Formats: sequence, structure tokens, C-alpha cells
Amino acid sequence: MSPMPGNKEEKTNRMITAVLAAIIIIAAISILYVTLPQETKPNDQNNKGNGGPETNESTTVLTVIFGNQQMNYTIEELENLEVYKGRGAYIKTGWLPEIEIEGPYNYTGVQISTLLDEIDDLPVNYTITVKASDGYTKDYNMSYIAGTVDIYNETGNVTAVGGVIMLLAYKGEENYLNESTGGPVRIVYVDDGAVTASALWTKNVVSIEIKTA
Repeated sequence: MSPMPGNKEEKTNRMITAVLAAIIIIAAISILYVTLPQETKPNDQNNKGNGGPETNESTTVLTVIFGNQQMNYTIEELENLEVYKGRGAYIKTGWLPEIEIEGPYNYTGVQISTLLDEIDDLPVNYTITVKASDGYTKDYNMSYIAGTVDIYNETGNVTAVGGVIMLLAYKGEENYLNESTGGPVRIVYVDDGAVTASALWTKNVVSIEIKTA
């Protein structure tokens, strides 16, 4: 006995409906997958230590220039140089009606003298020009590089000269520096908490150019 024509047509319609429903479900899932926020795994370098640096391990944060020589450094490469830690503060001098001192804070980085020793045929007498990300530049002579600068007390009086370290810092209080804290790298003066002039500190440093004096 052959099946009734109506039953065959009804079975076919059910199959078509089921296929269409499956297609609609798959399409809806695809749309949700595309539009929902995707979870991403942060770069390991961005999470090094507390408050990881905003740059990854292949990003150049500093360029050192001398004549035709140009050396680019990432945070990781700076960390591979001799590490120096110290405490430093700066005083805002000039037109301010009251003495303002920031710090002291703990900084970690590489001494400028150590960084410059990486340059071949470094001249006997030289100056450096430090450039910040906003285009600001600051010149430092060899006395400044050697840390022979004025030291202040809490009342704003100079009490000594020298005895501090000019440091290219990449950490402050054990946290990687970022743009808001003057990083990824900045110039600071440290020892055990000495107070130096704010004009000597340069934030958001991107390059150091060595010039024969």
C-alpha cells in the first residue's frame, strides 16, 4: 500500500522547516560571536611587575645618538644593563610663592654614565641633549651627568653640591613608569633621598643625543 500523498508533502515541509530553523540558529550564533566583546590575553611584557609598562618587549622606548651611531633600546634591553636603585626628590624653584618638594620616591633604572659607556669612541668632553615626546629638549653638561648639582633642604636653601646619580629611570616605587608618571623612561637624580632642582628632571624621554663639547 503506497503512502498517502498528503503525508509525504507534510513530511517534506517539516524537513524544510527544520533546515531553515537550523540555518537561522547558526546565523544568530555567528552574529553574537562577532558582536560580543572578545576576551584577549594581555602581552606578558605588559604585565611585568606591578603596573606593567605600556609598551611591549619589541617597542623602542629610547634612542641614543652619537654622530652616525644610533642605538635603540626597549625596556627589556635597558633592564639588561646594570640596574641602579635610589631615592630622589625635586624642588620647584623660581616664581612659586611657597616651596614645593615632590618626593622622595624610589626609582629603578640605569645610570646615564652606564648608558653612555655603550657608545664607541665616546669623546673626552661632551654634552647630551635629552628630548621628550612633546618635543621639549634639555641640555646637560658633564657636571650634570656626573651628578655635580645643587642639593636643597626643605626650606629651599642649597646645602651641598654633588653626590647624586643621574638616572634614566623606568620604574618608580617598583612600578613601571607610564605616560602619566613621566615614562616609559625619565631623567631623575637619586641617592638616599636628596632634593634637586625640578629643572634637571626630564619626563617622557625618547632620545639622548651626544655632542662633542
